[in-house]
Amino acid sequence: SMVSTQSTGSEEDKEDMRVEIMELLTVFIRKTPNPLPPFFVTELFPAVMEITIGHAKESTAILQSGGECVRAFFAQGFSQITAITYSGGHTAMDLTLQLIGKLLDPEMSEFGALYAGRLVSSLIKHAGTALNINEILQAVLNKLTSCEAPMIKQSLLVVFIKLFNHDLEGSMNFLQSLSTPSGENGLVYVMKSWCDIQEIFSGEYETKVAVIALTKFMPLLLSNNNPLANIIVSDDEMSMEGGRLTRSSKANQEPVQISITVKIFKILVQEYKNLLEEREVEKLGDLDSEDEEEEGEEEECDEETQVMTLAQMAQFLGDDDDEDEENMEDPLNEVDLHDHLSQFLTQLSTHGSYPQLCHALSDNEKKVIGSMLVSGS
Repeated sequence: SMVSTQSTGSEEDKEDMRVEIMELLTVFIRKTPNPLPPFFVTELFPAVMEITIGHAKESTAILQSGGECVRAFFAQGFSQITAITYSGGHTAMDLTLQLIGKLLDPEMSEFGALYAGRLVSSLIKHAGTALNINEILQAVLNKLTSCEAPMIKQSLLVVFIKLFNHDLEGSMNFLQSLSTPSGENGLVYVMKSWCDIQEIFSGEYETKVAVIALTKFMPLLLSNNNPLANIIVSDDEMSMEGGRLTRSSKANQEPVQISITVKIFKILVQEYKNLLEEREVEKLGDLDSEDEEEEGEEEECDEETQVMTLAQMAQFLGDDDDEDEENMEDPLNEVDLHDHLSQFLTQLSTHGSYPQLCHALSDNEKKVIGSMLVSGS
C-alpha cells in the first residue's frame, strides 16, 4: 500500500517509491470513469494528502507528484471528496489549502511550486465562491516574487492569466488591491513579470491563453488616461542560460525601456510570426516520420521483454494523455490562435495609435505585420 512504503528501505528508495506510486495513481484516477470507486475517495485521497503534506520539507518531487495527484482527484471526483469529513475533522478543502500553503511557502524550494499554479487554478475552477480567494492569490503573488526559474514563474502567472480571461476588469481591480512583500502594486508586478517571460512561454495551451489575454489588455491600454499604460518594461531580448532567465543587452549599453503598450504589441507580433513559422513547418511535413515510427516499433518489441518499473508503467499508460484534460475542457482551447491574432492585429491597424506602435517595431517585425495586412492572413 502507499503508506507501507514509509517503513522499509532507505530514505531515498522510499521517496522514489512514493513518487512513482503517486504518478501511477494519477494516471489510474484520470482513466477511471465517474464516479470514482469509494476506496479511492475514502482511503487513497487522504493517504496522498498525508504523504505529500508530511514530506513536503524533504522532497520537492513528492510535492510535485502529490499536487498533480490531488488535481486528478479534483478532475474526476471533486464532489465526492468534498462530501466527506476525514480523520481529525478535516475536509478535502482543509487538506488542499494546507497543501497549497506548503507549495507556496516562500521558505520552500521554488521547484516544489512547479505545478502549484495548476492546482490553484483547478481549485478555483471547482470550488469557486466557496474559497477565500484573497489569501490564496496573495500567496501566489508572494511566491511569484521569490521565484527565479521562468517555468515556475509561468506556472504561477497562468493562475492570474486565466482569471483575466474569465473576468478582466474584476481580476484587474482585485490585483490592484494586493501588494508584493516589498510593497509594489500587485497588478503592476504581475504585468511586468508576464511581459518579461511571455516570449519564452512553453506549452501550446499556456501560450494560447496568455496571448488571448494580452489581446484583451490592448484596448484598455489604448483607451484614454489608463494608468496601466504608464508602466515601463524592458525590451531586451530574453534567453535561457543554465535554467536562468538573462537579458541580452550589449556590453556598455543601457537596457532598453519601453511602455507596456508597445511591449505587448511587439509580443503579439512575435507570437503571430511564430504561428506563421509553425504553419510552414507543418506544410513541409516531417520526411523522417515513417522511419521514426518503424524504429519505435522495434524498440517497443524489445521493451516488451523487460519488467516495467512503476514510473515506466505510469508513462506508458499516460502516453496518450499529452494534453491535460482540464486544459482541453477550457473553451479557449478551441480558439484558432492564428485567426484570432490575424483578426485582432488587422482591427488594431485602424486605431489612431497604430502608426506610433509600428514605429517602435524592428524591421523584421514591420515585415511580419506588413505581409499580414497585404495578404489578409
